[in-house]
Amino acid sequence: MTIAEPRLREILRAAGWPQDELDNALTIAYHESRWNPRAINKDDPSGGSYGLFQINAWWSYFGEAEIGEPLDPVLAMRPLYNARYALRIWRKSGWDVWTTARHI
Repeated sequence: MTIAEPRLREILRAAGWPQDELDNALTIAYHESRWNPRAINKDDPSGGSYGLFQINAWWSYFGEAEIGEPLDPVLAMRPLYNARYALRIWRKSGWDVWTTARHI
């Protein structure tokens, strides 16, 4: 199941992404999950990666200290939650935490 680009743009806007970062966010999400909100990488050495932005399970343990909220892997499969969480990570660390940032 993938999300079409126009719908994903709506989700990113609703999550609060700045207009001038929408294209970058779309590119990262595409290279991370092919815009599949149910994508899971269980082989990730940090405990798995989840959803559109393939948010690493590391945030389940350290997210509260880093950005004020631990990652909920179940909720991470919901597009709006994943986009909001990714935005919080981006605001704290920029694009460098995503290995696919080389595509932007």
